[in-house]
Amino acid sequence: MRPFFLAWLTLALLLLGLGQFTGAGDQLAIAGFVTATEQEASEGYFPIGDDAMMVVKQGTGLQRWLKAHSGQKIRITLEPDVD
Repeated sequence: MRPFFLAWLTLALLLLGLGQFTGAGDQLAIAGFVTATEQEASEGYFPIGDDAMMVVKQGTGLQRWLKAHSGQKIRITLEPDVD
């Protein structure tokens, strides 16, 4: 009975590990400094690092948050919505 249990436990751990690795390919993380000028920030344009530009809707909480963190290093993670 014990070898049967250990086999099932090993299989469960293997499948759990594979599930974690396959989910990692579904997201993108970008880290960098928010370097928006006052005009860019008021229009909703926020450069992040050297590779990305984030455009947000004016008047939203996200725009206010990005304005408040201008000049700081942030990390943005994009991933699909899972319902």
